[in-house]
Amino acid sequence: MVPPQSGSRANAFGATSWRRRAITGVTVPSAGRCATWLWWHVVAELGTLRRPLRNVAVLLSGNLVKLAFGLLASVLIYRALAPADAGRFAIVTGLVSLFSFVAEFGFRDAAVTYVAGAASPAEAQAFARSFLMAKLVFGTLAAALLAGLAGWIVNGWYGGAVQPGLIRLAALALLTGGLLNYVQTLLEARQTFGALSLLSMGQALLRAIVIVALFLTSRIALWPLVGIEVVLPLVLLVVGQRSLPSNLRPRLLASLGTHFGQLWRFSRWIAVAAIASTIFLSLDVLLLGHFRPAAEVGLYGAALAMLAKFEVVQNALLTSSFPDASRYRAKADLRAYVARTLRLTGLASAALLLILPLATALIVGLYGAAYAGATLPFAILAVGFVIGLNAQPAAFVLYPLERVRYIAAGDVLQLVFFTGMGLWLIPIYGARGAALAVLARQIFGAGLTALFVKRALA
Repeated sequence: MVPPQSGSRANAFGATSWRRRAITGVTVPSAGRCATWLWWHVVAELGTLRRPLRNVAVLLSGNLVKLAFGLLASVLIYRALAPADAGRFAIVTGLVSLFSFVAEFGFRDAAVTYVAGAASPAEAQAFARSFLMAKLVFGTLAAALLAGLAGWIVNGWYGGAVQPGLIRLAALALLTGGLLNYVQTLLEARQTFGALSLLSMGQALLRAIVIVALFLTSRIALWPLVGIEVVLPLVLLVVGQRSLPSNLRPRLLASLGTHFGQLWRFSRWIAVAAIASTIFLSLDVLLLGHFRPAAEVGLYGAALAMLAKFEVVQNALLTSSFPDASRYRAKADLRAYVARTLRLTGLASAALLLILPLATALIVGLYGAAYAGATLPFAILAVGFVIGLNAQPAAFVLYPLERVRYIAAGDVLQLVFFTGMGLWLIPIYGARGAALAVLARQIFGAGLTALFVKRALA
C-alpha cells in the first residue's frame, strides 16, 4: 500500500487553482473548492483505513459479544466470592500467567511470521507442524514446573494462603490453553478473522453458561472456577480446528518439527521479551499479594477484571495489526502503516477515556459496594491502558525490519523499571501503588517504543 506523499499535500495548499480573486482584489481561498478538497481528502483517508477498519470491525464485533458474556461471568464470580477468595483466585491466575512465558516462549510471533509469509501450502504446513510440537513440549514443561514448585511458592511467598493442589490443577491450563492457542495463532496468521471471532465468542459463551449454572446452584468456588479454565480450551480445540485447512489441523503423529530450529532461531530474542513481559504483566498482583492482605488483592483484582472488559478493543487492534505490519518491508510502507494505526488507536483512546467518569457506578453496580475501593486503581490503570493501546501496534514494524533485539531490550528495561517502581509504591500505597506502578511502566514503555520505531524507520 503506497503511503500518502507529503509533497502532494503541500502542492494542494499552495496551488493557484485553489484560490480566487474577490471583488476587492484581495486573493482569498475559495470556500467551495476548499470544502470540496477537504471532502475528497477525508474520503481518501477513509479509503486507506477501509481494510484495517473492516478487520477491526469483524474482530471487535466478536469481542463485544465476548465482553458481554465475560462481564456476566465476572459479575457472578465476584458477587459469589468474598474479597479474600477473589484475591486467592487472582493469585492463582497470576501464577499461571507468570509461568505462561515458558509455554509461549516467543513461538507464537514466529509462527505468525512464517506461516503468513509461506511461499506454498506445503511450507505453511511444515511450519505449523513445528509450531504444534513447540506448543506440546513447552506447554508440558511449563505445567510441570508450576505444579512442581506449587508447594514452595505457597509456603515461601504467600504463607499458605492458597492451597498447593489448586495451583497444580491450574497448571494444566498451560498445556490445554497452549493447544487452543495453536488454532488461534494459525487463524490469525491466515487472517481468517471471522472464524477467529466466532471461536472467541464460543469460548466466552460456554464459560458463561457453566458459571451461570454454578451460580444458580450456589456452587461457585475456587476449584470449579479453576477446572473451567483447564477443560474449556480442550472443548474449543475440537471445534476450532475445523476452521483450519485439513493440512494445518493438529496431528500429533505428524508433528515432526522439521522447521523447529528455524522457529527457535527467530524466537530467541522474542523469547527474552516474552519472559520479561510475562513477568512484569503479572508482577503487580504477585507483589500486592505478598505485601498486602488477600482482601486488598481482591479489590485490585476487581479493577483488573473491569479493565479486562475493555481489552476487546485492544485485542481487535493488535490481532489485525500484527499480520498487516508483517506484510511490508519498505520503510515508506511501514511509516504509512504507523500513521494509519495511530489514527485508529487515537479514536479508540478518546472513546475509552469517556468511561472514566462512570468508573464508580460501573464497579459498584456490577460487583457490589464491597468493591468500591477498586474505583481509583481502575481509573489509574485505564489511563495506562490507553497509553499502551497507542504504543503497542506501532512496535509491530520492528518485526519485518528484523529489529527483534529492540523488542527484547525494551521489555527487559520495562521489567527492571517496573520492579523498582513496584517495590517502592506497593508496600506504601497498596492497590493504588500497584496501579501507579503500572501507569509509570506504560509511560516508560511508550517512550522506548517511540525511540526504537523512530530509529528503525530513519
